[in-house]
Amino acid sequence: MADPKYENLPGIAYDQPDVYETGDLPEADQPDPTEEEENECIEQLHLSVKDSFNKFKGRFLTGAVDFSDRLSRKSRIGYRAGEWELAAEGEPETILERYNRLRCEFSELLEQVAEQQNKATESEKDEYTKLAVQINSTKKLLEELKLEEGEQIDPKAEKLKEYLSSSNKKTKQGEVVTAHLKLKPEVNLAYTTRIAQLEHRLHKLEQAAGVRDEEAFRRLQAATGQATLCGAAASLAAQTSLLRPAELAAAEARVTSLLTNVDALKAAVKPADPELDAKVNELYKLLKQIDGISHSEILERMEALEALHNQASNFGKSLTELETLQTTIASGVQNNKELLQGVQEVFAHNVDSVNKEIKKLDEKISKLAAA
Repeated sequence: MADPKYENLPGIAYDQPDVYETGDLPEADQPDPTEEEENECIEQLHLSVKDSFNKFKGRFLTGAVDFSDRLSRKSRIGYRAGEWELAAEGEPETILERYNRLRCEFSELLEQVAEQQNKATESEKDEYTKLAVQINSTKKLLEELKLEEGEQIDPKAEKLKEYLSSSNKKTKQGEVVTAHLKLKPEVNLAYTTRIAQLEHRLHKLEQAAGVRDEEAFRRLQAATGQATLCGAAASLAAQTSLLRPAELAAAEARVTSLLTNVDALKAAVKPADPELDAKVNELYKLLKQIDGISHSEILERMEALEALHNQASNFGKSLTELETLQTTIASGVQNNKELLQGVQEVFAHNVDSVNKEIKKLDEKISKLAAA
């Protein structure tokens, strides 16, 4: 049904569907909207779904990989890139790619030899050990080239490496291939020449100085107190300058005055106290005994014994007081003994006097009784 606002207009067919006209071509005749002009700077890839399907038909992913876009708690990962980039199939290898491939193959070969060695018997383990040593030494020679750092390579060394890699692939179990790589590093030639010149000059200096072994040089260092040959020579020159006649006369005069002063000091010093010398010697022996003990241990020991020393000091004071009291008591007892002895003598004298008086009284009584 037409819009109500057009219902009163003439020439409108109300019983027919609405038709909108345009100036564009029919859909079948319209050009492809994705078609672009050809440009040399833009690389256009023409992919065929059928060819891609046939190429990967019957093949499956291996390992814990997932290229889908499904949502999950763990992130989806694909194949991780290796340590080195190798050339694609059918493309020529560069020097660096071939070098990396050889290193990878040597590492894999070492792993395979280690696995076979673990499974082998005792008699076969020696052969695998020798083979592993040879492979490891060859791998070290290969790594010493350091091509990843951009050093120059000898073409002959490249041929030797190719021969070595092909020989390692064809080597049977138990066989050992030994190859020696002799390179000519022209880049380091000037550096090596400079080192050789310095070593030659150093050898001449050692011959001139007479230092042919390390033990003699150590003795020279101990005698002069210098760590270098120049310092030792300067020290020896200073010592030889003291042997001049003028210097010797001055040194002799100074030694004579010094001896005079020493004799005067000996005469002025009083003879040492024997007890003090004995104490000093005893302390010196004690210090020699505790020379190996650290001062911190001695301090800790003294702090631990501080309470014991205080108790010993208090005990000494108490013992002194007891000795004083004992002396006082002993003197009192002695006085009491003397007093008791005097009393006993007086009592004995008085008893004798009483006995005499009693005898006299008895005689008088007997006389009176007789009368």
